[in-house]
Amino acid sequence: MMSECIMMHLAPRLGRMTAHSIVYRTCMKAYEEEAQMKDALMAEPEFTEAFTEDEIDYMLDPHNYLGLAVQFADRVLQKYK
Repeated sequence: MMSECIMMHLAPRLGRMTAHSIVYRTCMKAYEEEAQMKDALMAEPEFTEAFTEDEIDYMLDPHNYLGLAVQFADRVLQKYK
C-alpha cells in the first residue's frame, strides 16, 4: 500500500525511472523474503542516501498518506444515511 507514497517521495530526488526501479525491487524483495518494507528499504543504499530513517518511518505511516480520505468517506456516508 505504501509503495506509491515512497515512489512519490523518491522520484523528485532520483528521477521517476530510478525511483520506480528501486521501489519495485524493494517491494519484491520484501514480498519474497516475507520481510518488512522498512527493512527492505533500509537495505537499499540509494534509498538510505536519499532519506533518513525518520523520513522512511514517516512515509510508511499510512496516517501521513491517506490525507482526507477518511473525511471524504464520512461525508459520502452521511449524505446517504
